[in-house]
Amino acid sequence: MVLAAVLAVALWPYLQHYVGVRPPDQFFADLHPALVKPDAPVLGIAHNAGNNPSTTADALAYGADVIEIDVISAGGELVAGRDQPLTRLAGKMFRGYSLEEMWGRAATADIIKLDLKQTDRKFLDNLVGFLTPRVQHHTVMISTGDTVSISYLHAVLPSVTLLFSIGWPDRLTALRAAPDLVRNIGGVSIFQGLVDADLVTWMHQPGLLVLVWTVNNGQRLNELVRLGVDGVTTANLAILQALTEAR
Repeated sequence: MVLAAVLAVALWPYLQHYVGVRPPDQFFADLHPALVKPDAPVLGIAHNAGNNPSTTADALAYGADVIEIDVISAGGELVAGRDQPLTRLAGKMFRGYSLEEMWGRAATADIIKLDLKQTDRKFLDNLVGFLTPRVQHHTVMISTGDTVSISYLHAVLPSVTLLFSIGWPDRLTALRAAPDLVRNIGGVSIFQGLVDADLVTWMHQPGLLVLVWTVNNGQRLNELVRLGVDGVTTANLAILQALTEAR
């Protein structure tokens, strides 16, 4: 009994995450150093905030330009949640929020960004069906690292800004060698550690956006702002507030 209780306590945070009821990380930490004045407005992107009503509300209250929602399928329904191992079991156990509900809660944001955690064709078709009547009224971004999904979504959702997700150097190398992919996207959603001046210059030449993740401290924020990135994904509400006040 004691061992079972210890295991339950230890596993409870993971189980909350697995079933979709654990709010994403979000906090307020003062910036040291303070934000430098950007040469142009920088989008404040609330990291995963759209997965939960409370974090969505807090992000909007602190001036988030973009609410990010992770999207998976559970029980045949599009939901706001992280991708999980044992997909079928996760779908049956999911107790989080539907994409429709979280879309409604995020609707006052300037931009809604969907980070796709699945890429099978049925999932994509359901997503297209969901978005088709909505993209007329909202500015939408979709982030995925799957090039086949980007080609498909580019053809059927031309008004949506598609972002190629880059977490590793090999993906960046692949992008540089794929002119067709460059033509199909509106920018990249990229791990901040891969970003330097050469990358920003290369991306901006064809007019592509550079959105970076995840930045929670003032020093790295300022380095990236000086490089000229177009958006910063953060869990730190102070960064969202500072980017809004800098305009």
